[in-house]
Amino acid sequence: MAGRGEIVEAENAEVEAIMTRIEHKSRKIESLLKQGRPVEALKTALEGSPPKTRDERCKSANWIVVHRALMAIKDLDSLFSALDPEYYDILMKIYACE
Repeated sequence: MAGRGEIVEAENAEVEAIMTRIEHKSRKIESLLKQGRPVEALKTALEGSPPKTRDERCKSANWIVVHRALMAIKDLDSLFSALDPEYYDILMKIYACE
């Protein structure tokens, strides 16, 4: 049976892994935005989003990345109508948590 310290250590390692993925995703999104590909940047931001994590730092960092991609899109109405249901669902889950 794992002790409390081992559980906390495992949770911290998971949070750090999520934060590392978000940082990597952020760099990729910035690159896509510089290339003038905001829709692809949003899809990248939504992929692998951690909606089930309880850690507020992860949720906040992920929302910042998604928000950055959203703000680069000029016509949100057409984006939402063209967005795959899977991505739309992820976006709504993230937005509901914030």
